Amino acid sequence: MTQVLSAFLDNLEKSAHAASVDEENYRREVAARLKVFENERAFGFRRLNLMKVVIAAIENCETEDDAIVKGSGAFLREVGWSTESESQQESLEKFQPVIRACWQARQAEIEAAKAESDKAEGKDVASTPQVNPPDIKNQLGDFERWYSEARNGPFLNVLGQEVLELPLVEIC
Repeated sequence: MTQVLSAFLDNLEKSAHAASVDEENYRREVAARLKVFENERAFGFRRLNLMKVVIAAIENCETEDDAIVKGSGAFLREVGWSTESESQQESLEKFQPVIRACWQARQAEIEAAKAESDKAEGKDVASTPQVNPPDIKNQLGDFERWYSEARNGPFLNVLGQEVLELPLVEIC
């Protein structure tokens, strides 16, 4: 083989190997990016399901204290905790502002509906207080950030853990 042809083949081989390396790097990048999207999707639905349960639990609560009790119970059931551990109790306490924000938002809706009804009936609505609901999303974000920093991992991982069924063993 001539030197020109040998050099030509060497260049083709280098190009082929470089393309192979580029392909593998791209596959790793795609896999990593896909993993990010998978986590975002899973966390999004876990967050949605948790908040659906909590909001449903506080829907008919008359007082904020009642909402905290019922919302806390719903939270614990959803994550599968009993608050027996100190870290679970602390996490529940840090989640309570989220429950409070949901209840306050519900109260703001009730106040707005009442004001609208009073206005339609011709009642004086100037004395009706304007209630601005707190930002539930920010409260939930604050809780998730706190949990991530305090527990070295995302809170929403808790909702993805499967509960191990342990066999019942009788002691004779």
